[in-house]
Amino acid sequence: MTQTLLRGRSAEVETTLRVLEETATTGRSTVLVVSGEAGLGKTALLESVRAQAERDGFTACVGKAEELDRISPMAPLLLALRGGRPPLLSEGDLAAVGPLLDQRLWLVDRIAAPLEERSQRTPILIALDDAQWADPLTLFALRLLPPRLAASPIVWLLTARDTPATSTELSQVIPRDMPVHQITLQPLSSAAMRELATDRLGTEPGPRLTRLLEGTAGNPFLVTELLDGVLSEEMVEGGDVTASGPGVPTKLRTALRRRLSGPDKDVWSLLQAGSVLGGTFSIDDAAALRRVPVSDLLPSLHGALAEGMLVDTGLHVAFRHDLIREAAYEDLTPTARRVLHRAAAEHLLATGRTAVDAAHHLMAGAPAGDRDASDILRSAAAEIAPQSPHTAVSLITHAYNLLPRRDPLRLDVGQEVVDIFVRARRVQDAIFTADELLRSSPDPETAARIHSRLARPLWDLGLDERLLARVSQALELDGISPQVRALLLAQRALALARSDDPDAAVNAGHAALADADEVGDTDARTTALRALGHAAATDGRYADALDFFQQVRAVHGGPAQAAELQALALLDRYDEARDGLTRSRQEAEEHGGTWEVPAFGWWEAAIDLAAGRLEEAEAGARTIVRLAEDLQEYGYRVQAYALLARIALLRGDLRQAGEHMTQATRWTRSEVRLASAQATLAHALWLDAGGDAEGAARLLGGAADSPAALARHTGAGYADLPTVVRVALRGKDTALARRATLLAQQYADRNPGVATAAGGALHARALLDDDVDLLGEAVAVLRDSPRLLSRASAAEDHGRALVAHGRRDPGVAELDRAWDAYVALGATGEARRVQRRLQSTGARRRRWMATTRRPSTGWDALTDTERRVASLVAEGRTNRDVAQTLCLSPNTIGTHLRSIFGKLGVNSRVQLTREVLSRR
Repeated sequence: MTQTLLRGRSAEVETTLRVLEETATTGRSTVLVVSGEAGLGKTALLESVRAQAERDGFTACVGKAEELDRISPMAPLLLALRGGRPPLLSEGDLAAVGPLLDQRLWLVDRIAAPLEERSQRTPILIALDDAQWADPLTLFALRLLPPRLAASPIVWLLTARDTPATSTELSQVIPRDMPVHQITLQPLSSAAMRELATDRLGTEPGPRLTRLLEGTAGNPFLVTELLDGVLSEEMVEGGDVTASGPGVPTKLRTALRRRLSGPDKDVWSLLQAGSVLGGTFSIDDAAALRRVPVSDLLPSLHGALAEGMLVDTGLHVAFRHDLIREAAYEDLTPTARRVLHRAAAEHLLATGRTAVDAAHHLMAGAPAGDRDASDILRSAAAEIAPQSPHTAVSLITHAYNLLPRRDPLRLDVGQEVVDIFVRARRVQDAIFTADELLRSSPDPETAARIHSRLARPLWDLGLDERLLARVSQALELDGISPQVRALLLAQRALALARSDDPDAAVNAGHAALADADEVGDTDARTTALRALGHAAATDGRYADALDFFQQVRAVHGGPAQAAELQALALLDRYDEARDGLTRSRQEAEEHGGTWEVPAFGWWEAAIDLAAGRLEEAEAGARTIVRLAEDLQEYGYRVQAYALLARIALLRGDLRQAGEHMTQATRWTRSEVRLASAQATLAHALWLDAGGDAEGAARLLGGAADSPAALARHTGAGYADLPTVVRVALRGKDTALARRATLLAQQYADRNPGVATAAGGALHARALLDDDVDLLGEAVAVLRDSPRLLSRASAAEDHGRALVAHGRRDPGVAELDRAWDAYVALGATGEARRVQRRLQSTGARRRRWMATTRRPSTGWDALTDTERRVASLVAEGRTNRDVAQTLCLSPNTIGTHLRSIFGKLGVNSRVQLTREVLSRR
């Protein structure tokens, strides 16, 4: 059968063999996608590739997605990885993966590690048949794993039906930055069909049989059925049809029904019952649907096996081909399908199967108004949601839609819909459903709870005004319980925390905290503490913010959140912040936190930039861009591109900075205010570096009508304020310079003992007043700051001012120190600017040659961190091992490897190892 279905596929087979050979030779991953209509031989081609791969020394594993298993998270991929010979995932690996189904990034990392290790011993083939039926979590893993393992010899083979919906879904899975081979199977030509008929019949087909062959539209499976079964041997004589056949085989179900039905051989009824149960089913379950003893089905079962319609797998039977199952299923009337699906659900539940097992049948067979079915679907959604909220969405929405609009239960189910939408990060759908529920005029308590459910996603998106409007509306309702009122008050304080009135936020936060303590509500208390923490951070009181965030963690436990780590960094406690980031990453793997990964990455990159570790900051920002794309969380992508633009400016690369700004602008969403603020500041600095200081000042001044607004709407922290003053003065906006200076002083006053804040205030004031001695004080204070860029910037301004005031020698010495600092940090653009200033004073230095740019390709193009990564990989270490050695995340190691490959012109770990060994 396999050889028959591969008839005329020599070109496609040759492509697959070439992919296997290239993967084994180059040691680099490849994606192979085979698409086509049902029956064109996709599975046959997959089996051919698997057999050839095993002959070539590959470890091959094959999985198959089933239409009825789309609500089983990761089932087809995990079964495939466990089904290889030997399995690619050990029992220990599988046990480690199980608890991570609701933590998608960690799940991918845990699967990637053993695959990477195994691929170093033997190339791997991972094949998934019928990918169009894969569940969302499997598709997510298939989107991320190939790029993560791009440097390993793995062939990822996917087969899928060629439909518009399938093409759209798979286009989101197929990686854009690695080799992808796409094979679209076409129907057999007329010549191929005649050749196939000649082989089967021993003679050329006659005119009548040729017409029937043409009626198959070149589908190899239908051609085979026509020749081997649909027409009996007695109907073919001399290569032509001697009696009226069953009609054009495109009506396959009609032909099969006639062939397999009868009083003594009712195979067709068995196939119809099985088609409802799925591609693989138990004969006991089929007997239950037919409402007959199992013994009564045995003759039909033997007939189906003899006819080649079913195959026996041991505990179950399976349809030999999906087209057979679909033909049997489509031959049922819609009413019969619904009744059988409902009966299947009842039988599965009665025999101890779970709500998840019955869910598909209820979605296909439950009529409108079926409360029992709605309850079971709710249970299935609750069971699935922790593992795969995206899958749970379809279950809970179906349960909701089964209920009539006036059913009182609809209100309860609707709230569950909102919760699962929020969990799946489908915020707009959650808002739409919540508003639909509110239009049904629920009682005040329920209405207040509905508004409250939207608080966290609205806050995360930066929709503070919409959050404030909702909780304020809820608080005006009469008759809500003290517990709900306490939570709403805390959420109101949270909505105010990033406003232009921090005093109001602080007052609201303390009042909410008192209410929460009075009613003893933990959620209200922690929300109030978070509100107070964010209000303190907005007001620049970072020690207070840190205290509140630590109180939140004391209640909930688990790792430090990004806001707490940010406060540590802004208190100049960089080492503690970095240690906290490392612990948070490790603990997040155990306690959850997939959605916090970009936040942790952002603050790690920001801390690296602040500390002058430009290479690490760049790698971190590029990692965030990748993670944001993986998770489709675009706020942090904006911030990452803004940070990359600032790094490019420090290196003097205005063209690259402009490209990053274009990306930041492309992905900026007006509701993500923090991200937009970061982009605003980076854009202003880019304009200034390009000579448009007045445009930069207008951009910053237009977003800041007060000192507080300057920080909130431009993302300017206290370390950035001297730069803002410098830009404002160059752009002739003295008012903006004064606002920035006042804000810098406020930061210093509110954070005593923080050298960066105190030195920044002196630096800003000195620039505004052109006070050279005050600049000297700023330089002295900043010597205790861990922010090396701030120290270098102050030294540069001090040296420039000394020269301008006629004190050339101390000015040149100070500029020399600034040049040394910039070069050490890799801020070559800043160093070249200082060098030009020194040259204008007549100073000359032999070591100025060191400011030449790093080459873009070759071994010398690698950063120090990249060389360490390359050396460890050459020792046979996996990404996870390297990450643990260097105290980085596996995602960041992946970013470094992509950069290393590009600079060295290699595309696999094998080639990289050769390059490293040749250097040694």
